[in-house]
Amino acid sequence: MKKRVAIIGSGVSGLACARELVQQGHEVTLFEKSRGPGGRMPTRWLNRDVEPPLGFDHGTQYFQASTPAFVQLVEQAQKAQAVAPWAGTVVNLGYGFSSPHNSTTTRWVGTPGMASLGRFMAHGLDIRLQCRVAGMARTDGAYQLTIHLGDGTVRVESGFDAVVCAVPAEQVVPLFDEIHKPLASLASGVQSNVTWSVMLTPREAVKVDFDGAFVVDSPLGWICRDSSKPGRAVGDRWMLQATADWSRLHQDYAADEVGKMLLDVFCNVTGQLIEEPLTLTAHRWLYSLPSNPVGMPCYFSEESMLGACGDWLNGARVEDAFLSGHTLGHQLSNAFDSTLIQ
Repeated sequence: MKKRVAIIGSGVSGLACARELVQQGHEVTLFEKSRGPGGRMPTRWLNRDVEPPLGFDHGTQYFQASTPAFVQLVEQAQKAQAVAPWAGTVVNLGYGFSSPHNSTTTRWVGTPGMASLGRFMAHGLDIRLQCRVAGMARTDGAYQLTIHLGDGTVRVESGFDAVVCAVPAEQVVPLFDEIHKPLASLASGVQSNVTWSVMLTPREAVKVDFDGAFVVDSPLGWICRDSSKPGRAVGDRWMLQATADWSRLHQDYAADEVGKMLLDVFCNVTGQLIEEPLTLTAHRWLYSLPSNPVGMPCYFSEESMLGACGDWLNGARVEDAFLSGHTLGHQLSNAFDSTLIQ
């Protein structure tokens, strides 16, 4: 028998959970507070009217795949031209030195932007965008959600047999504190790092012999020639990501100030002088990556028919988030089947 499931959040874990449930014949509705699916795998588009479109991957920079289920998804996405391997040269970089950063695992990116993987996973799913779940209640075994829409109106959606939460740990606590204490308590022990990302377009190409760098002993943790990734528009565009420690210390600074500070660091570490860049935009990720994941694939209460998935449970990689949602979707399907047998 078809069951109705509400999933809060349409990042990689929420999408993976939805895909598994839909494949098993269930009716799934995803509620997403932002303007598109994919969570922290977005693309900041500057111009979508050109081909290829012009943008920045200002969240996740790349991902890797090793487990069969995720490898299968990546292969499907590659056939649909939604992802491609990135063959950029990556180094370890410090003040005055550079060394190769060797990796035998393929680095994948979305094409023409990182958001393409989320859009591929979302194909055919019922996703309600700009819908923030503000509260929930359970009556006679069915869940009711209170939804705040982007236009300021409030709507109530009811009749769900199960609810899945696929948002950062800090957002889980207020949602579930009244309705399911064990999940709220589990999430309350997890902390997410703050990360400042800066999108940079210099007037002239930066003359370095690498495309990405893990920066050591610096306020910057990662820099990347974003335009070197496959399927990108021509030009020279860079992503600068600060370390968790630096971002935490400067989390309340104005975005313009952060952009200028990290541009200075970028110039120092690359030895390049960049004056009056064409664009310099800083974005703060308040909940970027969990600093202390729980270490379990997902959370599921069969008694309450409530679950949670995401990188705060399973680990910080994109593949971890996918596996968390995929596993929870499988557990929910099994629980529905066992209920029918009884």
